[in-house]
Amino acid sequence: MTDKPELTPKERFERAIRREEVDRLPFWVKIFGASYRDFQEPKYRDMAELELAELLDLDHMAGGPAPVTGHIDGVTIRAEKENGNRVTLTETPDGTLRAVNGFDESSRSWHPIEFPIKTVDDLRAMRHRYANTRYEFNPDALNKGKERLRQIGDRGIVTNGMGASPLMDILQHLAGPENTYYLMADHPDELDELIEEMHQDRLRFVRVAAEHTPCDYLVSVENTSTTLLSPSVFEKYCWRHLNEYGKIVTEHGKTHILHQCGTLRALLPKIDELPAACIEAYTSPPVGDTTLADRVALCPSVSIIGGTSATLWLAPVETICESIQKSLEEAGGMRGVVLTCAGVMPPAAAIPKIAKVRDAMKNIQWDDFEN
Repeated sequence: MTDKPELTPKERFERAIRREEVDRLPFWVKIFGASYRDFQEPKYRDMAELELAELLDLDHMAGGPAPVTGHIDGVTIRAEKENGNRVTLTETPDGTLRAVNGFDESSRSWHPIEFPIKTVDDLRAMRHRYANTRYEFNPDALNKGKERLRQIGDRGIVTNGMGASPLMDILQHLAGPENTYYLMADHPDELDELIEEMHQDRLRFVRVAAEHTPCDYLVSVENTSTTLLSPSVFEKYCWRHLNEYGKIVTEHGKTHILHQCGTLRALLPKIDELPAACIEAYTSPPVGDTTLADRVALCPSVSIIGGTSATLWLAPVETICESIQKSLEEAGGMRGVVLTCAGVMPPAAAIPKIAKVRDAMKNIQWDDFEN
């Protein structure tokens, strides 16, 4: 884009999502959560979000609240503390479900210790949790969303999360991978009944969110990976659900983004058929199994936010930059790419190191490639 005006970060990010020409390589990093910030020097740890984004001149992606309030009829959910763990009890007409999460200091996050679904009876009980939900427009959250958009301005885009599709929710949060597949084999009808109730619950949420959100981007928070499900299982469950959510999002003039951060290569052709514009957290080897060239060959109608993995950012700056340059050359250019570390930046990759890589990325321009 020689002799053309420099784009704002928001313009650059949005053009990349639409797979249009950009002036230089869009660049964003996930450095805003406690799992990264708590391990940095105080002067960076104490910076506000937009101060950090300005410091690194990021083409920023920020989250905002969905203007939705949910209600559940006939079910009581209460939280308790037990030996430092967080216990959630879901009381339903068919029994009480118990989930236990423990806090991990290194990642500054909660992780499951005990899943609420253990038996076929728990599948029946959990149906009440999703069958009796109602969602309505929340004007206070709408105003907060508008303020978030004002705050971010031309620095980048603002997204709303819309939860996970049913099977990915069950695998990660409700039953765990091992028990999910036991239930799928031994009690397929009961599992499918729960999945359908969960799907209808997400449809109710997405309809309200897509209609009322001031944001242009809604994200299905999938964490998809073939380490958790096969291509056939993805197609039977996740694909058809994501297809329906994406249609609702696009019918309301919004853009559907998929947060899929695992091994995806075998799924890319089917993902390319979804009404989704972008895969966020697209991860390269050795953490993931997808390259920038794979996107071009197997999923050409979808853009990506990602392109590296956490392990690369532990290498010297020169190695990081050479790897990024090589990946772009193999892909034939930067079309449809917002370059980032895919997942959360490893704490060992400190801000000064990221800044050096960022400076180098500014020199990578559209006209350097065929695109």
